Amino acid sequence: MKAIIDKYFFVQLIIFVHLLLKGKISIKKIYNVFFSYLSYTIKSAKSGKSPFMINFELWNECNEACLFCRTKDGKIYNYDNPELAIAKGKLDIEVYKKIIDQTSPYLVMSVPYINGEPLLSKDIYEAVSYANKKKIGTLIASNGIILNEKNINKLIDCGLDFIKIHISGMTNDVHQIEHTKGDVDRILNNISNLVRICNERKYKMLIMLDWISYKHNNHQLLQAKKFAKKLNILFNIRAGNPKGLEDTEKQQYNPLNLPLKERCIWLWSILTVDWDGSLYPCCDHVVFGLAEAYEIIKNKDKLDEETIISIWNGPKVQNMRKIHITKGRAPIPICAQCPRSGIGFKF
Repeated sequence: MKAIIDKYFFVQLIIFVHLLLKGKISIKKIYNVFFSYLSYTIKSAKSGKSPFMINFELWNECNEACLFCRTKDGKIYNYDNPELAIAKGKLDIEVYKKIIDQTSPYLVMSVPYINGEPLLSKDIYEAVSYANKKKIGTLIASNGIILNEKNINKLIDCGLDFIKIHISGMTNDVHQIEHTKGDVDRILNNISNLVRICNERKYKMLIMLDWISYKHNNHQLLQAKKFAKKLNILFNIRAGNPKGLEDTEKQQYNPLNLPLKERCIWLWSILTVDWDGSLYPCCDHVVFGLAEAYEIIKNKDKLDEETIISIWNGPKVQNMRKIHITKGRAPIPICAQCPRSGIGFKF
């Protein structure tokens, strides 16, 4: 497979074929995806039967201290109130499992990470394994720091389908401008070992090198492309978040320049589950302290067989879709600040 650059459509197509060959795509799932996109296109407030992708925050701790995400002492930025940090915590794995159970006939992919490093969570392997047994695809994004041989083998054993590892430099003096506690030499070595072990074990995992683009690292982009090509892995470029680097990076950001009347497809396709059980429209809501949840599922006993399905096309969700249909992103502060369009990857 040749390196593919900045083409989310082709990445999505590759993921679809990969999951199809693994027997994780059914007619019911295809119909649900089709109906979700159709509902978005015709501006219906009702979507498919279920979200076809769900993001789960198993634990929002991280070990890389990226400038755009956290303070030097590890506190998560609150975009509503910079004086108050976002609380940290862990999702009850039984809540995760019950949500998977309810949505498994329609769910194409479980994404058990949002704002933390997924490999720090002790539940990550159980979460991936459980989704895999339910024939649901799984994707995680990692900074690659603790992607050692032991963890690589555990990811293979639990059946992970897709991993993307981000970097923003090919040397530590560049990578650590943004990722202050990162170690790109270790990360690149871990990626090489991941490819080697997958080949040795004849395990097919989609692997992506995710290049976070800034002005200060542009001179190393070609080197990163060559690295991905040598390993025969996917390659993607995405614009970096300039927070903490505003003086030098601001002009490069917001590449899509979306009009505020633009609707967001996430409202018709994806659900986000924060560590405290809050159900949100998208992953950005977890860093807005005043974000209103669709619902808060504190424990598994709050989940009956139809809870998620009923919420998905319930009044709160339909009302938010109606706002996007009639007024666009502007009335909702989180949506108005979002630079993304379509189903892509979070920062």
